[in-house]
Amino acid sequence: MAELTHSIHPRAGFEEAEGLVLRLQEKDEAAFEEVFQLYKDLIFNLSFSMLADKSEAMDITQEVFLTLYRKIHRFRGECSLKTWLYRVALNQVANRNRWWRRRYRHRTISLDLNPRLEQQKCVDLISDGPGPERQLLSQEVRKALREGLDQLPFEQRVAVTLRDMHGLGYQEIAEVLGANMGTIKSRIARGRGRLREFLKPYWERGAV
Repeated sequence: MAELTHSIHPRAGFEEAEGLVLRLQEKDEAAFEEVFQLYKDLIFNLSFSMLADKSEAMDITQEVFLTLYRKIHRFRGECSLKTWLYRVALNQVANRNRWWRRRYRHRTISLDLNPRLEQQKCVDLISDGPGPERQLLSQEVRKALREGLDQLPFEQRVAVTLRDMHGLGYQEIAEVLGANMGTIKSRIARGRGRLREFLKPYWERGAV
């Protein structure tokens, strides 16, 4: 995985996307390479921000595209290909999360794919208002934020991560997670609230 932080731009036009899926279903190797180049960084970044382990994130990325190759014939277009890939990735993340929890293996969320960008996202995530001239978070606060994210219920952590770290809209998150809009908004609001409460001591002493 060379460059992991650049934006992934969606393909233009429904017909073009539909044509790509048909090529995938016909086992067109060039189509698989095209999809891999389009979405490999997106899948890696999501997996890494959820698990904080580059090796695991790379394994999940590989597994997602193996699943694409094996199961693309089942794709019926009820959602976008991007949404479908998100679902496959999050299923893999959930499986590994359960495995770690059963074995009491502690993990924290990493916010370090692009330190300056991710720190600013953290400020946006935990801030209750714009405030005067925000500064980037200190290492201490960033560490506390990682711990706070790791303590969230998994569904809240996923929703907050998709919204506040990966910039998905509420509707897209609802499609990825198979939940209604109200449920998604509730998970995000509760997750953000828990994080702010977790970080309250830092607010009170002016560390954030």
